[in-house]
Amino acid sequence: MMKKNIFVLVLVIFVLIVSIHVSSHPASKVTLSLDGIVLNVSVSHSVGNPEDHYINEILVFLNDKEIIKQIFFIQTDNLQKVSYTIPSLKTGDKIIVKTNCSKGGKRSGTITVEPAS
Repeated sequence: MMKKNIFVLVLVIFVLIVSIHVSSHPASKVTLSLDGIVLNVSVSHSVGNPEDHYINEILVFLNDKEIIKQIFFIQTDNLQKVSYTIPSLKTGDKIIVKTNCSKGGKRSGTITVEPAS
């Protein structure tokens, strides 16, 4: 009897883990662009219910140092757009933007600051 209960418990846990994993996915694309010292971020994340399944965090790293952390509680569209002013940007700086999904999954994008033309 005990072995049967343990088997059922393990089976239920497995089904829950698989169902959570199936409904989660990272952003499909993180697009970065620079307009002077303004970093524009577009995050593509198509979901059925943006009140329950959304990009909940955007992290911005400048030369491997975290400089911005923004938390979200909803996604208003399948394309989430934000802009950040980074006054200290200079040629050669590397910017990495990491995104996290509320249901699991991570995606990032990278851009290097080019000389002004």
